[in-house]
Amino acid sequence: MFRNMMNDLMEWQETVPETFFLLKGAKSVGKTWMIRDFATACYQSFEVLSLNKNTRLASLFVERAEAQEVEQEIQRLTKRELSYETLLIFDDLHCSPLSLPGICKYFLECGKRPIVAIASWVGIMPFEKKIEEFITVRTLMPMSFEEFLIANKAQEVCRYIEKQKVEVLPDHIKYKVLEYLNHFYLVGGMPEAVLSFVQNRDYKKVDKILEKLIHKEREYIWDSAPRVLRKKVMEIWESIPNQLTKENRKFMYHYVNPKARAREYESAVAWLVDSGLVRKVKRVKAGVSPLLEQVDEKSFELFQLDHGLLRVWNRVSSEIYKLDNAMYDKLSGVLVEQMVLAELTLNSNVQELYFWISGATAKIDFVFEDEEEIIPVVVQANVRTKSQNLKVFHKKYDNRMAIRISLESLNFKKGILNIPLYGLWNF
Repeated sequence: MFRNMMNDLMEWQETVPETFFLLKGAKSVGKTWMIRDFATACYQSFEVLSLNKNTRLASLFVERAEAQEVEQEIQRLTKRELSYETLLIFDDLHCSPLSLPGICKYFLECGKRPIVAIASWVGIMPFEKKIEEFITVRTLMPMSFEEFLIANKAQEVCRYIEKQKVEVLPDHIKYKVLEYLNHFYLVGGMPEAVLSFVQNRDYKKVDKILEKLIHKEREYIWDSAPRVLRKKVMEIWESIPNQLTKENRKFMYHYVNPKARAREYESAVAWLVDSGLVRKVKRVKAGVSPLLEQVDEKSFELFQLDHGLLRVWNRVSSEIYKLDNAMYDKLSGVLVEQMVLAELTLNSNVQELYFWISGATAKIDFVFEDEEEIIPVVVQANVRTKSQNLKVFHKKYDNRMAIRISLESLNFKKGILNIPLYGLWNF
């Protein structure tokens, strides 16, 4: 299945041998699949070497062994002498994170051959900053709605959405768009689940895959989290469905454990966020630039990685909900907000996302900064309530523009840009 990051990989390929490619991302978002597809299309040959299974190779990188010794071990593992045109793919870097500088040393000493390293991790890795001039770093997320459409061979629908700024969607196209959006809402963006849907159009099979992926996340936490944090990490992760379904979605430690204290769980939260298994949105105390200086580190929301996973985790049946105008109010809670978060994260025009609360009254779902302009974003559930929230924010901070995300067509009225949920990737 096509991923937009293929464009980044092809651009990197043109710069080789200046850097090697470090691909990060949460568990099961399709990192190795995509790199294999890229390697098959763009290289005459490639080799995938797991640093989890091949511990001798990992130890050589950790020890920063000479390139010749590393080369001999690679030849032993692959049972052949490799051309310098062969793409080397070092998978499971998260299992041996201290290997990164050793991979860099090998890359430089062996003549800068094409190398990709893959890690189930989204945080900064050990020594990453020290070698940043020699690496091209990208983070892969679950599939966007655009990628979902392409996977379903709906490129025509994509083209209509791309033209939404100058042409209103014809009724028959909008019907198709909403139908696909409903599928995406239920399936989510995890590639294995998307592939199953494309092949079978069977939600029950999709749900079984999503259940399996949730189980794999539990196993990953148990196997990978530091032993001293493991129990707390698991407690936090298991609390997320309850955290997100309460009216106030601010993360509360007493939902984890009645006796929990923030200082006892901060490291566990950080590990979960760095692993990519959860998304963290911090609160800003004021809607003024720079937002970074307004962050309240003690107040945040934790979301799941993917809205499809969250739906199954919350035991929401695929047979209950239909994402159309009549039902939208009922669906504009946490699952749609999770989907919007994912789409905004993938939009290159949007930087760090925050949320804002005025006392106990108004809440702005997301806030971001664009060239010192503060942009509040609301996901439309109830028009009157959300519009009132935007008015409260505007009265307090006199922002020039706000964004409302709904199923209405693209329009701009009274300083509010309405972006249709299906077109977030193209504004």
